[in-house]
Amino acid sequence: MNSKLSTSLFVTLALVVLLAAAIAVAGCTDTTKKTGSTATPVPTTSISTPTGQESPAASVPTPVSPVPGTKQSIKVSGSTTVLPIAQKAAEAYMATHPNADIQISGGGSGVGVQQIGEKTVDIGMSSRELSATEKTKYPALVRTVIAKDGIAIIVNPANEIKVISADNVKCIYTGKITKWTQILGGNVPNTNNQIVVVGRDSASGTREFFDKAPEGILKGEAPIKSMLEKNSNGAIAQTIAQTPGAIGYVSIGFITPVVKALPLWYNDPNDAITPTGENVLSKKYPINRELFMFTNGQPIGLAKDYIDFILSPDGQKIVDSEGYVSLI
Repeated sequence: MNSKLSTSLFVTLALVVLLAAAIAVAGCTDTTKKTGSTATPVPTTSISTPTGQESPAASVPTPVSPVPGTKQSIKVSGSTTVLPIAQKAAEAYMATHPNADIQISGGGSGVGVQQIGEKTVDIGMSSRELSATEKTKYPALVRTVIAKDGIAIIVNPANEIKVISADNVKCIYTGKITKWTQILGGNVPNTNNQIVVVGRDSASGTREFFDKAPEGILKGEAPIKSMLEKNSNGAIAQTIAQTPGAIGYVSIGFITPVVKALPLWYNDPNDAITPTGENVLSKKYPINRELFMFTNGQPIGLAKDYIDFILSPDGQKIVDSEGYVSLI
């Protein structure tokens, strides 16, 4: 009897050991339950097969829709003439559109056209039309006129000259006239009256217009090699203000009391025309032009909204306040 009891106990113990082992194996394979974490399935979008059946194996991630209120950003570069309008308009626009980020930089019209043509910015600013080469290279560019402007001839306030002829300006910039005393009314007291010629750099739309446009001054002739080249309207105005014998040209938006803007005449000094917004708008002042913003294709998104704002009554008030000529 003792033998039977021992055998029963042995069998019972063996069964208990086997049961414990099975439980342990099951526990090792269920790692999710062991760690207490929950597995997250990856969402998929199924694609229909040619037979019309869905094929989960050929699934692709579901596109994520834009989140309302997401920050939007655009880059604008180019003309230093257009720059003040662009900056003030960007500030006003962003003040009422907190999710908009409009980054503005200069560099000249040539830079603006190149960068928008190569799609490294969203808007290119220019104070001139596209050249034939640019039209061929960047055929998708679309222009928007955002303001009108005139190019003023400026001298230092110490200069006694009152008016100047277009022909005299051309002779100065081509080196044929070198002294202020060679011009009617020209004189800079306490100097040798040597003329210091100041102009824009080769990337400038203002220089392109001044040198080559039918409404410009040089009509295709090259300026004197000794001309001091400056990279912005502001730099020219500053140089003229600091140099008694200097002459330069700037957008009418950069005329300030520290320089003297000269009325320009062609046939009679008594008919000299002052570079004012009114005379630019009527085209009475001869060196007048349009200012542009270029996009690669029709403007869309934030770029379109920003340009539309500049063209709005509020935007055109900014154009006027910056010394340019509005379209309305």
